[in-house]
Amino acid sequence: MNNQWDELMKAANAVAHQLGRAPLGVVLGSGLSEALDTVAHSRFMSYSKIPGMPNTSIAGHRGALLHGLIGDVPVLAMCGRIHTYEGRPMSDVAAPVRLLSLLGVKALVITSAVGSIDPDLPPGHLMIVDDHINLAGTNVLAGHYDPRFGPQFPDLTRAYDRELSEIVESVATQAALPHGRGVLAHFRGPSYETPSEVIMAGTLGARVVSMSMVPEVLVARQRGMRVVGVATVTNLAAGVGDEELHHDDVLRHSARNAQTLQTLLAGALPRIAATLGIRS
Repeated sequence: MNNQWDELMKAANAVAHQLGRAPLGVVLGSGLSEALDTVAHSRFMSYSKIPGMPNTSIAGHRGALLHGLIGDVPVLAMCGRIHTYEGRPMSDVAAPVRLLSLLGVKALVITSAVGSIDPDLPPGHLMIVDDHINLAGTNVLAGHYDPRFGPQFPDLTRAYDRELSEIVESVATQAALPHGRGVLAHFRGPSYETPSEVIMAGTLGARVVSMSMVPEVLVARQRGMRVVGVATVTNLAAGVGDEELHHDDVLRHSARNAQTLQTLLAGALPRIAATLGIRS
């Protein structure tokens, strides 16, 4: 969409007028919208009310933008995402994070429900993402290039910010939240991975598999945002466990993980703000 910049500038002005701007952002994955239920002074704006914003169509994604305070720090959260497997234009997939950047977000925590390749990282655990492997066969930045969104060839050497990830890990350790660190493998979906694909991802060094997160990381890095990835394990990947995989089960496990993620975000976001010199 060649005029996306102009459309998103209009959307940013509309959101700023109704909700406000914020220096910190969060993208909440499947079934994780409740992870920010304790945000103070929370207000929502449906994607359908934001000019030019594509609406999510997947169960477990609320489809609304949240503005509120964690501590004294304003936060904007995308409660629901657009996936590449939905077959929409890549500009639709990129739009939510690009909008957050135009609303002042400098650091972004991106979450995703994932399947674990490692039995030592069972459901209920968090994984702080150190890096990713894109096995989706597509890149959200491909296609029409508008230099106003950033460099056409963004560097991903440090796609996941080490300093901010260490803050998140420190909070998880202090709060005794079950967690680990590792590499995320991104498949396009919507079918779950086969056992052989899971073995391949593990051989390449991945610890979890996902159908999301990576597109938002690419967009955020193009926009110069600092990124933290937090994967919430909802199931063992195909071939690792014996259970058949169903999206409803993923949503149920995500709902259980939301409290853990809520604790993590409540502790980490104010510390991230302080590290970046962000004040209320």
